Amino acid sequence: MKPISDEEKSSAATLSDMEIFVFPALMYSLVLANALSPRLWAWRELDWFVGIREMRPKKRLQRLRQHIMDHYTFNLDLDTWGLTEQRRELKRFAPFLSPDEIAKSNALFGYQGDVYYYDIDIRRHFGLDKYGSETIPYWKTETVEAMDAFCRKEGHAVGAGECVSLAALYAAAAFVVCGIPLSDIYMMATPLHSQNFVDADTGILTNNRRLVTKAMWCNGTVISQQARRALEHERVTIVAHETGYIHLLYPEATISPDVYAGFSRKLREYLAPVPGAADMRIVEPRLPDAGRVAFDRSETPLGITPEMGRAEIADRLCAIRSGNRSAALAPYAARDLAATESAPFVKAALERSPVSKNALAGLPAADVLDRISALGAESIYDGPARVAQPDEVWNFGTGDGLEKCLVAANALGGDSIEVSGGRAALVRGGREVCSFPSAKSPRDRSWPLRGV
Repeated sequence: MKPISDEEKSSAATLSDMEIFVFPALMYSLVLANALSPRLWAWRELDWFVGIREMRPKKRLQRLRQHIMDHYTFNLDLDTWGLTEQRRELKRFAPFLSPDEIAKSNALFGYQGDVYYYDIDIRRHFGLDKYGSETIPYWKTETVEAMDAFCRKEGHAVGAGECVSLAALYAAAAFVVCGIPLSDIYMMATPLHSQNFVDADTGILTNNRRLVTKAMWCNGTVISQQARRALEHERVTIVAHETGYIHLLYPEATISPDVYAGFSRKLREYLAPVPGAADMRIVEPRLPDAGRVAFDRSETPLGITPEMGRAEIADRLCAIRSGNRSAALAPYAARDLAATESAPFVKAALERSPVSKNALAGLPAADVLDRISALGAESIYDGPARVAQPDEVWNFGTGDGLEKCLVAANALGGDSIEVSGGRAALVRGGREVCSFPSAKSPRDRSWPLRGV
């Protein structure tokens, strides 16, 4: 396995769409983070899911769909995670992909797909037309905990997430709750959408909150037309699977070539209209070309199954972190500071949390600290070492003392955050700027803030 850069580790803590485009292993790292979440495992105890594993796979997924429909909405706006600039992000990603390659393939950097997207004016569609052409959104992909926390945010009665968040949640829940093997789940990302293909029944797509069966794909309804849009009008940039991934631009792929060939065949069979269907249009998916990549199969297999318990899965993923990229990145995506060093997390917090920073900009330091102190004291992440990013704390109005110190550092600067004796303190020039009670016990008790 190639070494993991600090930028990739830090991107796992941000999980924006653009970062997943550049670092495709992040997509599956979020699935694994969710698959280890106590929140997701608690679903198995709900009355709604009693006896689910005795049902046919299609019925299991339909039961899961209803739960997701009832508890989550789709959210993709410019305000939740804030804005950045193309030039800044292209500079970040230059060591990994050239600006020209990114611009030709990523919707945030210029790509607009086929004529459909030119017709609707994609920047106006997302509300970006009121900003300069350099301005792009931080569309961050949410963990299941962050999705759940949307119910705390004004205007949201239940949880929420964007398309990659919902795809990762579906994949993890299908595995943990429904007992669908990861080998049957394929994630597909296009420049403007993310969805899964599940090899069950005659094939099922997860599309945001909904499921689309083969019969639905070609029934001509408005919902089906919406579900068809991405595969009709866009290239598939990434296909991610338990065996690895293939990316439109990278010359190496880690997915099993046999698995990828089988997936390509099954997806085309699913997309073919059935005789007498209302919509007989043929969709030919534009998948990454297997003929142009070298398949690197050196990664350690995940080796996790639906029959394993949560602790057993956690032990397995921990054991293979040195040999499997997505497993190695999963603790970073989970914001698990017991299993990771603090520097990548801090880098993401200070460089890519514009919402909390802008909300507090220009205020006197005393007012900044008063507003942070007024936030709730509960972390959205369970456990002693999973830590929220500053914009998660600000958006959802609550945070542990360590998390509040990060918000303060993002707004006021500082030299370090020190965690000791049930408290976290932001320190500058040898003096405390602020301190709060903290129930968190990260691996690193001193977090340098400069030079990260």
